[in-house]
Amino acid sequence: MELCHQNKKISVMKKMMIAFALLIASATVVKAQSTDVERAKSKFIYNFTKFFQWPNSVRSGDFVIGVIGSNNLYNDLQDYTNGKKVITQDITVKKFSNAADVNNCHVLFVSKYRVGQLDKLSDEATTNTLLISDSEKAINKGAAINFILQGDRLRFEFASSNAMNSGLKFSSRIKDMATKNY
Repeated sequence: MELCHQNKKISVMKKMMIAFALLIASATVVKAQSTDVERAKSKFIYNFTKFFQWPNSVRSGDFVIGVIGSNNLYNDLQDYTNGKKVITQDITVKKFSNAADVNNCHVLFVSKYRVGQLDKLSDEATTNTLLISDSEKAINKGAAINFILQGDRLRFEFASSNAMNSGLKFSSRIKDMATKNY
């Protein structure tokens, strides 16, 4: 009788261990997918620089890409852009805690978790700055580019008027590549 009880305990423990292992494995897959999305965003952001033209007044010194609200994207951008240039400007990636700290960015990514910060950006911070987000609310708040996931593919929406209001010129090819244009 006692042996039967021990076997049941072992069986329950095995089931719990298997369930725990599956939970950890699924969490790892979700994290890996999330990391893949952040890497893709990094590549998109870098490649967007090829389709925009910044005024001559901001074409000296480092080309600054700022990030608010995504440590993973910040790290991936640093890795991906290391040693790269935008025309002749070296790329520097900066992490900002909030909108009040933002200054002198050519590109600024604001994560969906911090999209409320877009309203708090000063006019000075958004002048000559390509604003990018991954929130459906971002276009209405001034972002020129908004990342969206369609199935397992990363896509983007483009608001040409927001880019122009920021003082940027752009290639018509960016409109052609966008999933949706505003």
